Amino acid sequence: MNPSLQCREVKASWLLGLAFCLFAEAIGVAAQAKQACVPEKNFVQVGHLLEKQQYEDAKALLRRLETCTSLSPIQRFNVGWLYGKAQDFPAALKIFESVSLDVPDELTHAYAIALVHFEQGNYQAAISVLTALRSKGSCNDKCADLLGVAYSKIESYQDAYAVMAENLRQNPSDPNAYYNLITLFADIGELDKAAQIANKAVAALPQNAEAFSMRGFIELSQAKEEDAYRDFASASQLSPTAPDPTFFMALADYRQSKFADAVQVIRNAVASGIVDSDLHYLIAECLVRIDPMDSANVLAELDRAIQLNPNSVSARVLRGQQLLQSGRPQDAIADLTIARELEPSPKRDARNATYLLGRAYAAAGKQDEAKLLFDQLNPHFSSDKADNLNRLGDRKMQAALHR
Repeated sequence: MNPSLQCREVKASWLLGLAFCLFAEAIGVAAQAKQACVPEKNFVQVGHLLEKQQYEDAKALLRRLETCTSLSPIQRFNVGWLYGKAQDFPAALKIFESVSLDVPDELTHAYAIALVHFEQGNYQAAISVLTALRSKGSCNDKCADLLGVAYSKIESYQDAYAVMAENLRQNPSDPNAYYNLITLFADIGELDKAAQIANKAVAALPQNAEAFSMRGFIELSQAKEEDAYRDFASASQLSPTAPDPTFFMALADYRQSKFADAVQVIRNAVASGIVDSDLHYLIAECLVRIDPMDSANVLAELDRAIQLNPNSVSARVLRGQQLLQSGRPQDAIADLTIARELEPSPKRDARNATYLLGRAYAAAGKQDEAKLLFDQLNPHFSSDKADNLNRLGDRKMQAALHR
């Protein structure tokens, strides 16, 4: 065969093979793109990821979905909404602003934009969007809820009250209308008014566990522990798998020095299947008051609390304190160091951890490290064991009120 002809045949064969490969790759890419552009299926997948709080995976899937050229306007809006649920608010806002204002309708679209502004802490921007809706008579109960809370965030309490009170008048069956007003009055120290709204909430929503819990929070704030206990017991019956009503029932007992009763309340809840780190921490606090020398059982409860939540500052501080008292300063140092990292100064828990860590270093013979920590504290500072639990209770109560 002619060498030059053979060369041309080989070259032609190679080019044909290359063309085939490129064609196959193009088909594969097109198939992959087609598979990626199945919006409803992808929306379901994103929903599952969000339920598991796998936000990064959800956002990655949304970015692929966003490139799909066949998305309808409502589907693009839904991508933006899911970005918001994945806590990527800038991406959500960008999409909302790229879609026509009437998609899916003017109220929903404006509410979505206001909600993104609110989540980013741009309360005034949220207020501007929502008041514009309100001026058109288009503001529904969700819009009013968000507007009232946004006003309260900028401490414009009179405006917040006006919106919230009107919303409650128009929507007497809306739980949030009651809860937002209760929180507003609690924030400004008007506990009697908060209690009045809480009473109305319980009367209007007798099967709502949160209504009883909200009233219980106000009663605890008013030092009405027995009343609070009854309300949290009602909340627990209405929502038997929720850990917080049990925690606050036990806290009400604890504040009345009914430590054994508090332990029994929690043990009953744990036996029913409730799993919660703070419950075991509270048992440990009660056991310390029942028998300060019962370190084995106290440490067992704290071990369980930290196993369930390694980031529990309260449990870390108390376990560090117990280990120090048990003559185990090195183990105490480990817990208290983590507690300080989790709760930076100047918070009281951080100062407690600093004080106890200094004592642990001193007990371990590390005087220089101890002095360095003690120098960071007020000379008259001392660890306040009684306040650790109260601060945790206050944090949980504030989180519930401002959910």
